[in-house]
Amino acid sequence: MGSTNTATAAEGRDNDKLAELRASVKEAVAFAEEWPELYRSQAFDLAIERRLGTVSDAAIPTPSSTPAPVTPIATGGLSAVAREIGVDPRLLTRVVEIGDEGKVSILGRIDGRTKADLQVKYSAVYCYLKEKALGQLDTPIEELRALCQAHGCYDGGNFTTYFRGSELIRELGEKGAHARTYRLSVRGVEEAKALLKKMVEE
Repeated sequence: MGSTNTATAAEGRDNDKLAELRASVKEAVAFAEEWPELYRSQAFDLAIERRLGTVSDAAIPTPSSTPAPVTPIATGGLSAVAREIGVDPRLLTRVVEIGDEGKVSILGRIDGRTKADLQVKYSAVYCYLKEKALGQLDTPIEELRALCQAHGCYDGGNFTTYFRGSELIRELGEKGAHARTYRLSVRGVEEAKALLKKMVEE
C-alpha cells in the first residue's frame, strides 16, 4: 500500500513538472515571436533558460558577442506601437519593418486621391513610427523625400509646399535650409495612428 502511494505521489510530481515545463515553453515561444525572425531562435533559447533558471544574468550574451547587430529599440518600439494602436505585434510587422540602424520601411499600402494626399499620409505614418518606435521626434526632410519616391508620390516641384499646406505635419528650420526637419502635430499623431491601424487590418 505504501509503495503504491509513493508511486502515485511521484507521478503527480512528474506531471506538475511537465505542466510547468509546458507553460515555460509556451511563454518562451510567445516571447521569441516578438523578435525579427533572424533572432527568434536565440530569443527562445534565452527565454527558456531564464524561465527554467538554467542561466544566470552573467551568462546572457552581451551585444559584442552576438552574431549580428540587433537593434532592441526597434523591436521593443514596434511592440509599443502595436499596443498604442491596439493591434497584434505580429500583424504590425507585416506592414512595417524596422531594420538595422533604425531604418524604417512601410510595407503596407495607403489610399489617397492625389500625390499631395499620399505624400502627407505616408509621411505622417513614417514620422509617427520614428517618434514612437525609435524615440526620434523630428524627421529629416531627406528621409521623407526618399519615402515618397519609394511609394510613387514624390512631386519635386511641390514637395515642401504640400507639407506646408497640411495640418498633420509641421516644418521646422528656416525656409530653404537643407537641414529642415518635420514633426507631427497633435492631429497628425491621431491621423497616423488611424492610418497605421487600418493598414494592419486590411
